[in-house]
Amino acid sequence: MIVVRRTRPRDPERVQQEMEAVFRTLMPGRPAVANGRSSVWRPALEVYETADALVVSAEIAGMDEANLQVVVDGDMLVVRGERPDVRHAEKRSYHEARIPYGAFGAEVYIPFPVDADRTEAAYHNGFLRIVLPRSVARTIVPRRPANGTEQGEGAR
Repeated sequence: MIVVRRTRPRDPERVQQEMEAVFRTLMPGRPAVANGRSSVWRPALEVYETADALVVSAEIAGMDEANLQVVVDGDMLVVRGERPDVRHAEKRSYHEARIPYGAFGAEVYIPFPVDADRTEAAYHNGFLRIVLPRSVARTIVPRRPANGTEQGEGAR
């Protein structure tokens, strides 16, 4: 499993595409994926915050840990991977087919500063659990000027 830290602004065009994808899924009778675009499914997520961290759990059964990618990108957590589709030689007639295969991805907004270096990710029993610890606040003590005058006095 790879945990990568990146800091760059989000691409406005990508945000627009994501919003359009959300609206397409809300419209009845419309495909969730636009024609000509690859199908990327989103795993079920639980996102909650504790006093110490933001915790993200993703239900992704049937995966090899090496096929998962976790990236902290500024104020976004990005989870990507691919669940392989096991092709069967015999002909099948499905009565229900709701398990998605192929590439998947999910992005989660991080609502507060986190310490990306202490981020932990573990995959166990089909669940990916990511813990993003809150950054510890730093106390900055202001220094007094060397000449003993307060700032702004000389400007009069």
